[in-house]
Amino acid sequence: MNTHFLKLTETHDIKNFTCGTKKKDIDLTDFLFKEAKLYYTQKLGVTYLIENEYDTIAYCTILNDKIERSSIATSFWNKFNRKNIVNEKRRKSYPAIKIGCLATNEKYQGQGFARILVNFIKSHLLSDEQFSGCRFITVDAYNDKSVIDSYTRMGFTFIQDSDKDDVTRCMYLDITK
Repeated sequence: MNTHFLKLTETHDIKNFTCGTKKKDIDLTDFLFKEAKLYYTQKLGVTYLIENEYDTIAYCTILNDKIERSSIATSFWNKFNRKNIVNEKRRKSYPAIKIGCLATNEKYQGQGFARILVNFIKSHLLSDEQFSGCRFITVDAYNDKSVIDSYTRMGFTFIQDSDKDDVTRCMYLDITK
């Protein structure tokens, strides 16, 4: 299969894509077709696609974020700081890149395309040509066992427990680990 990787622009024709039939899958499919280009033109997020001749295989939309003290329980914040940041560099917030959406076409699920997209983000953040400092990737992952398990296998951990019964769970990945 001949695939290529590209950034979505307002003039790109999105190829065949459906994520599945669950509500979260429909939301991710709708985002790609109805909102991703608007996010780009409004400078709110950038979507990257993996395509072949016939299909959009997978996509992710990334935007700026931060992990901040005021939104996390003290016990989690203290553990997060001790685990990730040397004492002299601890702050009240840390720069992050958020995965706003990440989805794989149902025809290609389970073939590692989500991992390819996360590795793409990590490689750009770790590159010597980095544009600004950013150490973490965050995601509000759908609170679905398969989704959570997928992010956990890629090294993401929960930021807190207070969202364990919510529709999404906030997770992060320290790209230096």
